Amino acid sequence: MVTTAQYKSGEIIIRENDQGGTAYVIESGRVEVTKDLQGKNIHLTYLYPGETFGEMSMIDDKPRSATVTAADDTEVRVIPRDQFLETLNSNPEVALKLLKTVFERLREASAMIAQLQKDDTTVTLVPELELPDFLVRAGAVVLNGTTPQAAQALPQNPLPIKKFPFRIGRESNDPLAHNDLNIPDSVPFQVSRHHVTLVNHGGHIGVMDRGSTLGAIVDGQPLGGKHGDPGLVFLGATGGTLILGTEESPFRFQLIVGRERDVRSDWQPPSPSENRSLLKKLFERWG
Repeated sequence: MVTTAQYKSGEIIIRENDQGGTAYVIESGRVEVTKDLQGKNIHLTYLYPGETFGEMSMIDDKPRSATVTAADDTEVRVIPRDQFLETLNSNPEVALKLLKTVFERLREASAMIAQLQKDDTTVTLVPELELPDFLVRAGAVVLNGTTPQAAQALPQNPLPIKKFPFRIGRESNDPLAHNDLNIPDSVPFQVSRHHVTLVNHGGHIGVMDRGSTLGAIVDGQPLGGKHGDPGLVFLGATGGTLILGTEESPFRFQLIVGRERDVRSDWQPPSPSENRSLLKKLFERWG
């Protein structure tokens, strides 16, 4: 029987290496997924309403692969193993979508852990940008299309990124694409259906290839495709540039990262109209 459960912020919902008999669907709130790596607690991702967790133990009958903690006050639907497996057996489309989600999470986690283990990790810095206070203090991340095609591909330009991981790929009829941003492209394609994922590791923003055909270029560094690093590239403190595809691609973006600092307890975010006005002026100034 499916039930609901509530967890306070900071409360552990499932713990790595525990046996699991339930899967979860987030109804409200937010959870953080972490993994122990040689005694160090590694942040992997945040999950939001509509997303699932705990499903891997349902499939392979092994201990939990990560710890999931309520990052905010959170309500979840709790699905017991027998009902979870019955749903998969009777709904192949649901099963395929779930497998796609599981594989993407495994790819993202593996790439992030591999990058963190590198001794020679290189982070390309970009020039310091004068961000408005509301961006700096909110630690905001925005995606700005710097070509007409890129700007038109965004629901709004610039586009605030409010959740991580943030998956980008080509617009298609593929029910398994599972993108947060679908880029309209035409033959010859520069953008793959599953192209890149933006990740947030402790406030550091990274770009990870999702097995794209032509890869991406992050701050001039090839990522994925035939000749690029298939793993994860972290941006500098204030962001960087992102090209989806080759140097000839029209899908060129600037990722801008605000850094949290000097946050006053009495600070309040501006209204949506003030945000739009400030962002418009900001990007007009940067060209």
